[in-house]
Amino acid sequence: MNEQSTGKDILNPERPLSPASILVTGDATVDWMLAVPTVIAPAALHASYQWETRAPVQIVAQPGGSALVHAVLAACAALAPDGNLTIEGVAVPDVALADPDRDIVPRTFTVWQPFPIAPQRRDLTWRMQQFLGVRPAANGVSALSASDGVAEGLVIDDSNLGFRDDPVNWPRCLDGSEGTPANVVLKMSSPLGQGRLWDRLAGRLADNLTVYVSVGDLRKEFAPVGQPLSWERTATDVTRAVRERRDLASARRVVVSLGLSGALLIERDGPSWLIFDPLHQEGDWEGARPGAASGLGTCIAAALALEASRSETPDWLRAIRSGLEAGRALHEGRFVRPENPDEDGLTFPATMVAQILLNGGDAGFRTVEVPDGEEWHIFASAFAESHRALAARIVVEGDVVACQDVPVERIGAWSSIDRTEIESMRSVRNIIREFLHERRSRPLSLAVFGPPGSGKSFAIKQMAREWMSGGTRITVLEFNLSQFASPADLPAALQRVRDCAVEGTLPLVFWDEFDTGLGGRELGWLAQFLAPMQDGAFIEGGITRPIGPAIFIFAGGTHATMASFKTRAVEIPGAKATDFLSRLRGYVDILGPNSREASDRTFVLRRALLLRALLQLRAPGLLSGNRLDIDPGVLRGFLDVTTYVHGARSMESIVDMSALSGRLRYERSALPPRHQLGLHVDPDEFLALVHAQD
Repeated sequence: MNEQSTGKDILNPERPLSPASILVTGDATVDWMLAVPTVIAPAALHASYQWETRAPVQIVAQPGGSALVHAVLAACAALAPDGNLTIEGVAVPDVALADPDRDIVPRTFTVWQPFPIAPQRRDLTWRMQQFLGVRPAANGVSALSASDGVAEGLVIDDSNLGFRDDPVNWPRCLDGSEGTPANVVLKMSSPLGQGRLWDRLAGRLADNLTVYVSVGDLRKEFAPVGQPLSWERTATDVTRAVRERRDLASARRVVVSLGLSGALLIERDGPSWLIFDPLHQEGDWEGARPGAASGLGTCIAAALALEASRSETPDWLRAIRSGLEAGRALHEGRFVRPENPDEDGLTFPATMVAQILLNGGDAGFRTVEVPDGEEWHIFASAFAESHRALAARIVVEGDVVACQDVPVERIGAWSSIDRTEIESMRSVRNIIREFLHERRSRPLSLAVFGPPGSGKSFAIKQMAREWMSGGTRITVLEFNLSQFASPADLPAALQRVRDCAVEGTLPLVFWDEFDTGLGGRELGWLAQFLAPMQDGAFIEGGITRPIGPAIFIFAGGTHATMASFKTRAVEIPGAKATDFLSRLRGYVDILGPNSREASDRTFVLRRALLLRALLQLRAPGLLSGNRLDIDPGVLRGFLDVTTYVHGARSMESIVDMSALSGRLRYERSALPPRHQLGLHVDPDEFLALVHAQD
């Protein structure tokens, strides 16, 4: 600690706390960490060899809970430029840090191992590999307290380890006998909104109360917060879940963290605000950096308390951004590195966190107000410029630069800004991820729709590349049912699917144009797939043969959307449409580069993303750094032409037919001649756009 941070522990009960700017109290813990500096865990070795491992295992103890929040704020006080910040609170005595059997405070036990700092990085950092459990304090109550403190600001870490139901250890400011704190920050764990402490805070200090919870704790209590499909949907779900809880809604404001990618600030008497990373949704950022995230709640609670102490009109959004930034810094390797295991052990970097809390607050996070209603789009709130203006910037500057304020979903080379398309694709990805985890014995059946040339198979294949990079061996098979002469051709195709199991790979099977006719019967193929989808088997030569695990992708050829297919299918007697639909586990509508309807304003953004990707791949010489050099007229033609005859394939064909080899700029002279353009667009309209006055 430092001279501006004082504490009271059980070894020095006579030492009172002086008046403080911020008082930290609540559940303090000792966190016992077993650090195993080897990438291969001993359990992976044969039992007879495990004793031969010579990895220098460490056992490290550090203060946790309210004591850790205290340490972070004390570091902020030491670094504060004006020197006026005073922090007081509980301090875990040295004896508790030396003996795991000392039961004066709760003790947590975890296993830590080295993990790569970030994707494509080979250097390592410590991260939690496993949480083993908690041993409670004697009689279930911590003996540490800060009950003599008087505070302008109060921070309470309520981890449901005894403090919430032990008024003896509460500071007197909670009952009003020693003054009322102007700001109270409550870091609360499940069960939420319960216990004597909550009753006291909600009854006497609700107007001063800022509550921090994680979205995981909300979900544990059956809050209707769905899977992270889009930032808009998540923000709407969380806001509604908080406002509909009478307990949480009584607080002045509630902060809900969404992992290391975002958070919600929900004001009781004001709006809700989403703080988000445009490049990652909930769980995505840390999902690419294995190992359990830890310390985020400490960072955000400390950030909120610090901000409240610095201004009479706190910038809560800035505080949350800095807390998220500090949480990411912890996860990405600011603990002592495993290649230096003897250098101060495994240490929580309180000073580093304090520096970020005092000076950070950006790190790529964006903020948008959450409006009432379900169907809203961040784009409309974030951009004053038009869809068309943004589309031009995407092509020239790239979406990373142009779309810094809006969510962009990327799966390999596929990308989208459209909320509907993003939600649909992420829902399918979640379904497949669950299937890969469980590896069920029968096929997983999904459908994908889109207009011709929309890139239906491309999007799914880019998803498959993600699975393969994670170690899943996949064989991609494609069968076009419009080319099958009769149902007798189907068993041979299913036998090829079955062979993949023998080869040790998972078959990803595209059944293209599954909605085509069979023998003059519209949608005649649907009935042929009922048994393979439901039973995971087919009959060949009178013998029932199991298919094994597989992913079936039914790609529509005559219907552009699931709604269109479903509406028509149920009208056809004998098509078995209801049976077929009941066997599907999900679907996705790929929108493509053409406008769907008069209200579709995002088609120009889809065109821009596709054009940028095509030119990066086919003509990298057009790029100077991230900037792509293209004639404004050529860009206008690509973005503004009314229709591409064959969808994305037409855009790709025009690029392929252009004379771009060896060029540094996409000039008008590089375009294909009029009669070749006529295969894919209205050539008169396209060229008129190209030659229009800028």
